[in-house]
Amino acid sequence: MHTTRLVVVALVLVATLGSPGVGTAAADGDCAFPVTRTDATGTPVTIAEDPDEVVTLNPSAAQTMYEIDAWGDVVGVSTYADYLPGADERTTVGTGNDDATVERTIALDPDLVLAPDIIDDSTVEQLRSTGLTVYKFEASESLDDVVAKTRLTGELVGACEGADERADTMERRIGIVEDAVADVERPRVLYEFFAYTTGTNTFIHDIIETAGGDNVAADYPKLNKSGNLEGFYPVNAEAVVIANPEWVLLSSDEYDTARVPSEAAYEGTVAAEEGNAVLLDADLVSQAAPRSVDVVLRLVRTFHPGVYETEIEDRIDAGALEGASGTTVERLPDGTTSLQATNLGRTRQVGFDLPPRRNATAQVSRVNVTLSTLNPTFELRLRDGGNRSAPNGTRALESVRLSGNGIFAGDVDHLTLQFAVNRSRLGDADPDTVTLYRANGTDWTPLRTTRVNATNASDTYVYEARTTGFSTLLLAVADPEEATNRSANVTPTGTATATATATATATATSTPRATTDAPPTATTTPTPGSAPGFGIIAALVAMVLAAAAGVRR
Repeated sequence: MHTTRLVVVALVLVATLGSPGVGTAAADGDCAFPVTRTDATGTPVTIAEDPDEVVTLNPSAAQTMYEIDAWGDVVGVSTYADYLPGADERTTVGTGNDDATVERTIALDPDLVLAPDIIDDSTVEQLRSTGLTVYKFEASESLDDVVAKTRLTGELVGACEGADERADTMERRIGIVEDAVADVERPRVLYEFFAYTTGTNTFIHDIIETAGGDNVAADYPKLNKSGNLEGFYPVNAEAVVIANPEWVLLSSDEYDTARVPSEAAYEGTVAAEEGNAVLLDADLVSQAAPRSVDVVLRLVRTFHPGVYETEIEDRIDAGALEGASGTTVERLPDGTTSLQATNLGRTRQVGFDLPPRRNATAQVSRVNVTLSTLNPTFELRLRDGGNRSAPNGTRALESVRLSGNGIFAGDVDHLTLQFAVNRSRLGDADPDTVTLYRANGTDWTPLRTTRVNATNASDTYVYEARTTGFSTLLLAVADPEEATNRSANVTPTGTATATATATATATATSTPRATTDAPPTATTTPTPGSAPGFGIIAALVAMVLAAAAGVRR
């Protein structure tokens, strides 16, 4: 979560990188230069020739460049474009209006600067005064504006063909959804982020309505104490119960889980009573860019699952899978591993074999993805999880952080990961105690972990475990040096669970069963801070201590 966005929430409120206002992209896909278009400052901006180097001052401009196949021309990006593949290979110029952004942009000396509507006119003029060509966009007030802006961006940067193809896909998908939900009963929906919501004349409002929802922030004047339901405004908490939303939409910039806020304002609403909350990827819902249509698909699938399955899903896939298909694994310069799936069609299972890291003694060797919904093209990223404290009685072997790009956590039924661990890394530890843990916010949750090479003959052990969602994972092994002291720890933060050893017929690529994470049925389900037999020992120790001190527990 980008917590620093709390102080720049205006970036979201104004809805970045808006409609073109003046000018229409070439309909035939052929770009022509020079091109002149009047921008949001009222200035006719002339681009003499196809720009080779472009700086984007907000993430939606960067996302648009990525989606129209013009990413190779981008040399500078803003701070919050870091989710895009390869963003770390470009210069980060800053958050927009700060002096550092201006200085770094000038230093790059690009052929073109794309500025969102939230950039001050004075900043634009400061950049122009150095001889830079800057185009400032207007605010997007609808999905149609986002589509038009996509075409215009292609025209400005010489990527008309890619822009038109992407825009055509957006329009086709929007039209399919609009036809499917034309006669549905629309649930009442409230989008809440940092105590604000979105009324009419915003692309987020259009996302909700296009997906078959009824945006209550555009219908109930009391939600805004001023009575003005246009644009973005602070929510009047006292009026939420009056609007009585059936669904609450949350931003991943503010929340980690899809849970109706616990504030009193939501008590008694249908959303709170039924637990109807949707956590939306802030990199998609807060940016007026091509992937905003992905949010439409996510919401219509949530609001109207039957309609999505019967009238949308197959039509969305039709004609959308042209080009090469398959999987790609790429090791990026910062050590991140990019797992890319392209044009998978109706496949719901895909596997990635990861190349070994030099001198690594514990590492992820394979990731199997089982999708809950069709998602033919997406990317997963595995990053170093950093130095993590292992659960009591264990020693950390490897930590990784998993994230998605172009895919929601809800689109994934489960992930099966395999880890390769050198025997030398375990030392005197029992190889059958290696366990994968998932971060749960305050502690570690142990996952059932299986050793899939059944003998000890190999110098490398291979372990397999299944998890859900995107989170930080820690591979650990029971530490023999701490094992003798484990019973004295009355309040441990976690314990190692015994690793199940696979039978001789187990294989490293066996298809995982669609069951939830659970330990073998023959044992008691472990929880962080517990282990078989520990409760009895802890109870005896506690009784002795209480008796000795004469204190009632």
